[in-house]
Amino acid sequence: MSAPAERETDPAKILFERFVDLWNGEVDFRDASEFIADEFTVHSAELARYLGFPDSNRITTRDGLLDWVRSVRGLLHDVRFTTDPGPIRDGDYVAGGYTVTGTYAGGAPRATVEPGTPVRYAGMSIVRLQDGKIAEYWVLSDGIGLLSQLGAVTTP
Repeated sequence: MSAPAERETDPAKILFERFVDLWNGEVDFRDASEFIADEFTVHSAELARYLGFPDSNRITTRDGLLDWVRSVRGLLHDVRFTTDPGPIRDGDYVAGGYTVTGTYAGGAPRATVEPGTPVRYAGMSIVRLQDGKIAEYWVLSDGIGLLSQLGAVTTP
């Protein structure tokens, strides 16, 4: 989570920050039901298969999201999502840019780099709130940049 100058008081932004904390391993998965809806939809690019993950666009439940988070945390040791800018709220939507850092743990089917390789990539998250919980997630990340760092694809 980003370190705001003042403690956040907007409940929607606090939910967004808890979502980031979930990715960072700072929230116990058993507590996810407090802020993630049972029915949960993900909208993202279909790059997951290059990393050996299930297609994130097929995630329709909180448990599916948690499986995805586990996969990312398994691929990148010491993974850290840092929000900047944001979170920014507009009604039921909260957004934030992010930077991810971590160390490749191994196991991606097309990766050619050694485990222990540091990675860094950026992206943008937008969540939609419904009944006080996060129900929908749009993610736009530099997946090609990550895949390139892992040697899974080459860029010109």
